[in-house]
Amino acid sequence: MVQEVIAESAFTTEGQPDGTSIIIVDPYTGCELKCPYCFQWNDSDWGKKILVNLNIPELLSRQIDEIRGAGVYIGSKCDPYMPLEQKYHLTRQCLGILAKHNSHVYITTKSDNQLILKDSNLLKSFQAPVTVLMGLSNISQADKGRANINIQVANELKKQGIDVWCFITPILPYVMNIDEMIDELDDGIPVYFDKLRVMTQGNQDKKILGWIRSKYPQYFDEYTRILFQGDTVYYRELYTKYSRNPRCRFMTDEWGA
Repeated sequence: MVQEVIAESAFTTEGQPDGTSIIIVDPYTGCELKCPYCFQWNDSDWGKKILVNLNIPELLSRQIDEIRGAGVYIGSKCDPYMPLEQKYHLTRQCLGILAKHNSHVYITTKSDNQLILKDSNLLKSFQAPVTVLMGLSNISQADKGRANINIQVANELKKQGIDVWCFITPILPYVMNIDEMIDELDDGIPVYFDKLRVMTQGNQDKKILGWIRSKYPQYFDEYTRILFQGDTVYYRELYTKYSRNPRCRFMTDEWGA
């Protein structure tokens, strides 16, 4: 269910493991992508409705001085370029405001609709840095290898001079052709890896295994071993192959164990 609402603040803060905090702007609350591995499933209300924060641009204009000079992350409890953005343009409006105030912006998205390309000229207009954090683990693209549409989008943004980091987070073992994905990405784009993790609180374990059973039943036994029986062979082999590649970065230090 989609519900239009009036938000009370344009931004929230989110704590980080090192004790610092970051500024988050969420034009929407909730997400249409419904990735089975999403940590947000730990919230029992997640997935029940999506809130469209209609007044976010107005609030951001009024409150921008409170966050001047800070890095601003767009997209934490939403994907800012999910299909709803095509109707409401709230992400675009927020970016326009942030561009005028020279904010350093990070945009997190894994939507595979190429909507972000429509904002490329706006992104290039920023005087302050803009970094697109492009996710390559959209489940509709997981088995596409080099044809993953978000690889093409990342390469195009890079070609236009926009800073792009790509995230294969999480890796979906056996489903993804990691070699093809790395080969297809522009050499100047760093790539971040993370393991597939499950948490029983939000039923991610059931959601992921249900998705595998439905879409890739040939890998069901492998996923059971990896997720619940401590099988690390797949990850160790991947680490051995890419750990010395300077553009590939592993988000935890446990990969080689």
